[in-house]
Amino acid sequence: MRNFVLYIDKGTEWGVYQKGYYLWDDKDYDKKRANKYMFGGFCTKDSLIMGFFDISIDDDMIKTAKNDEIMQEICEFRVLINDTFKESFNGTFIDALNYIKRHFKPDEF
Repeated sequence: MRNFVLYIDKGTEWGVYQKGYYLWDDKDYDKKRANKYMFGGFCTKDSLIMGFFDISIDDDMIKTAKNDEIMQEICEFRVLINDTFKESFNGTFIDALNYIKRHFKPDEF
């Protein structure tokens, strides 16, 4: 099972990335999936998700994920909110998106 960090920076952005992976250099940027989900960034390597991030989330993103096989992988997610560890859980990327939807409040600073 792969290990991921799920982070929420209240009021600004959220993201999910494989532990030890630097998501923001775009070396594995997957334009096709980024456009499909409309994420700020979406990276894959060897047909596996390496990470994705954005500044908003909605039901359409989650609905799209439910129909995408790559989002079905079960991983361990370590949750950081404002750089503080909150909890860990095992689940799919769909579960991670639902978690983010419940906890990300873009109007909180």
